[in-house]
Amino acid sequence: MNKVIIVSGIDGSGKTTIIEAVEKGLRKQGRGSRYVWLRYNHYLTKFILLFCRIIGLTKYEHFKASRVGYHNFHTSKIVSWLFVGSTFIDTLMVSIFKVYLPAICSEKTIICDRWVIDILIDLEVDTRLNFSHGSFVSRLFKSLLPTNNQYFIIKRGFDVVRQTRNESMNDRNFPRRYELYERHSNEPNITVIDNNGTIENTIRQIVKLVT
Repeated sequence: MNKVIIVSGIDGSGKTTIIEAVEKGLRKQGRGSRYVWLRYNHYLTKFILLFCRIIGLTKYEHFKASRVGYHNFHTSKIVSWLFVGSTFIDTLMVSIFKVYLPAICSEKTIICDRWVIDILIDLEVDTRLNFSHGSFVSRLFKSLLPTNNQYFIIKRGFDVVRQTRNESMNDRNFPRRYELYERHSNEPNITVIDNNGTIENTIRQIVKLVT
């Protein structure tokens, strides 16, 4: 299987700019790449999301320039675990068709915009369950990662990240989400890319590692 590069990070951390730079760096070396976005993969989960919208577990707060949604699955353990299980199945199916098969059938490097860690963090925020490193659910989702992968988390200061997006300023879950990215940054086999300096320096850091 060809190399798989995963770039994770909270909204506003600079992932898009960094991924574009990685693609450019690979092209300069004559290496093709395939971009895939893997955060929300709703197939089976659509039915649970619809049910939760009907019974009021999914709510939205509207602001002048943004809308923030909340999945209050933590109020029901049954809903929480159904959502976790269906999310794993959806993630498995998408991983097969968007990552594994293209990596096997093509010579291109697969660049994943978000994947397992981002999905685990979304689940932790929505269900308030703990999927720390070594837990069964964490190990289950991470078993989806191919062995030939480079996993990067883009790190940026709390205030800087929060001010980049209107929805982040109004999201009551933002501090918890930021904290979870910090926790996952300390896990083994994760390379942290510091994006607190100039974007040029950040790009040099990651391009040097992947090319």
